[in-house]
Amino acid sequence: MDSPVGDFIRTQIPDWDDDVIATARFKAFSGQRSDWEARFQFWRDLIIKVAEHLGCIIIDTEEVKNKWFVRGGLTPLCLNDVLLDMYRCGDLLNMTDLAHPPTSHFQWLFKQVASFMGISTPPIQDMVEGKLIVVSLVQERAAQIVNSLAQNNWSSYCVITRGRFESLCGGSEEADVVMSYFINCRRAQYLRIDKDELIEGVKISLLPVPVTNVSQLDYNMLHLHCTLDRLQKQLEVIDRRCEKSKSLALIANKARDKQTALRHVRYLKIALDGKAKCTGFMDKVEEVLGMISDAESTKKVSEAIQLGARLIKEHGIGVEEVHACLQDLDETIASQKQIEDSLEAKSLSSVDIEDEDLEEEFARLEIELEEKHPSVQIPNLQETLTVSNAVKQTESQEAAESLCQNLSKLELEPA
Repeated sequence: MDSPVGDFIRTQIPDWDDDVIATARFKAFSGQRSDWEARFQFWRDLIIKVAEHLGCIIIDTEEVKNKWFVRGGLTPLCLNDVLLDMYRCGDLLNMTDLAHPPTSHFQWLFKQVASFMGISTPPIQDMVEGKLIVVSLVQERAAQIVNSLAQNNWSSYCVITRGRFESLCGGSEEADVVMSYFINCRRAQYLRIDKDELIEGVKISLLPVPVTNVSQLDYNMLHLHCTLDRLQKQLEVIDRRCEKSKSLALIANKARDKQTALRHVRYLKIALDGKAKCTGFMDKVEEVLGMISDAESTKKVSEAIQLGARLIKEHGIGVEEVHACLQDLDETIASQKQIEDSLEAKSLSSVDIEDEDLEEEFARLEIELEEKHPSVQIPNLQETLTVSNAVKQTESQEAAESLCQNLSKLELEPA
């Protein structure tokens, strides 16, 4: 039996099938740490690479020890020690180390109190059994989620439903891990509406700063996003019904069963009417969300204007001074734009400069350079210009001769 990720491992470790090297790698750790430190780093990096290849931020220790690295029916004897050391170093976490979002803060306080009072905790060997969290991959997944949300949001934070968050994370367990990571970093807040039905969501900061406190507006936006998700699911159900009714109507029509065909066409019309209504509701919800987003942007602009006005007042700056500064800034920008336009419109080669002017300027620079660096030899400008003109004439003559030779080869026939 070979490893299920054997092909990937061979691309990462070219000598994976070398029997002599594999025998040394698969041995158990013994002696001082310096004796097996290199092997530990090898297995640590390989475990993280395989987990990243599989898209897993949560790994099953039984699969890691008994399936991932099987070679010729044998498994590495040192993997248990590798996992233990990775847990001690903070590369791995147990699922119990990250609390579920609703109770994360209280569970963290409980752990701190238990540690302070000396309450017994499970042996470290038990902490590397079952499912473990790969910390570096959780951080990468969190960064990917933030980047994905930032592409469609202009504000500094985003409110999404639990379902949308799970789809971004890749599953329910993964969502719990990533949400706990966000909350522990103070980059997110867990939202919960428990009235007629339970609605869960998360407020995430899209900037590397702590997320702001949850407001009533955040709960309203969560409710709107939840409504939008339900309408989207209902729309998918209606689309499936439309396809089914359409296909059944075509089958009945081919079988010349007119009544059955008309019945399915009637169902199709009802489904299409429902689809139109559902689409209309979705448009209204999206319009409301857009209005809220615009209002948030307008509010930030207004706050910035108020802050600027307050600072101007505190520093005793008059309106005339502000107006003068703005006018100077506009003039500077305009002049800079004129210079750029002039440089773009007229290249250096088109500027009419006499060789005498260049020679005088070059002679002046030559004198200055000789005073600072007497040992540096500077070529004469006249010689440089002469050589340059000679090169240009030679190139022109060669081009003319080539053109004449090509014309002489042409055979022109009379009309």
